[in-house]
Amino acid sequence: MSDHPSSAHWLDRLENGHRRRYGAGETIAHPDAETDRLFVLKTGMARICLNGATKALTLSYLRPGGIYVTHTRAWVEALEDCEIVSWPVREMLTLVSRHPELAVEALRDIGQVLSGALDLIEDLAFRPVESRLARFLLLESARQKNVRIRLIDHTEALASALGTSRQTLSTLVNKLIRDGVVSREGREHLLILAPARLEELSALSPG
Repeated sequence: MSDHPSSAHWLDRLENGHRRRYGAGETIAHPDAETDRLFVLKTGMARICLNGATKALTLSYLRPGGIYVTHTRAWVEALEDCEIVSWPVREMLTLVSRHPELAVEALRDIGQVLSGALDLIEDLAFRPVESRLARFLLLESARQKNVRIRLIDHTEALASALGTSRQTLSTLVNKLIRDGVVSREGREHLLILAPARLEELSALSPG
């Protein structure tokens, strides 16, 4: 899975992609699917998560251009109306076997999956929650190309993505507001006022 836009050169060589739309809240992929598929999110935004008996753990988010392969234990849920184009994984393997030069591009895109997983492990292992929140806000600002950030998910899911509780996340956001680092604009937006302070907070913990 990767929320980074794919280079798409090798994907363009795949034929007969299956195009499908999903409404907000619908499941795009789940672990019990009979056929492993590779898909590209064309429009909308989706959440990648693990679902337990009573709660879900948010792993990452897919944005337009992001790719995902379904042979994992994760679920993919549409946060808003989405459109995907998908292919059976065997077609990707056949394409690469016929055109080995495309393997480099494919591996680079799929390697971003591993990079994202390592980022998540590093965050949880070495950064306190405040640092993870600061890093998340900076990354969202870069992705959205704006210091005014649209919060992409509800508070409980964002807390899950940061490895904390909803209450702790709310407490930390309110602290950033009191310290003049961010301000709240309505229920769905935060405005970054002091990016330099967020950079300091996002630094790896010396411990």
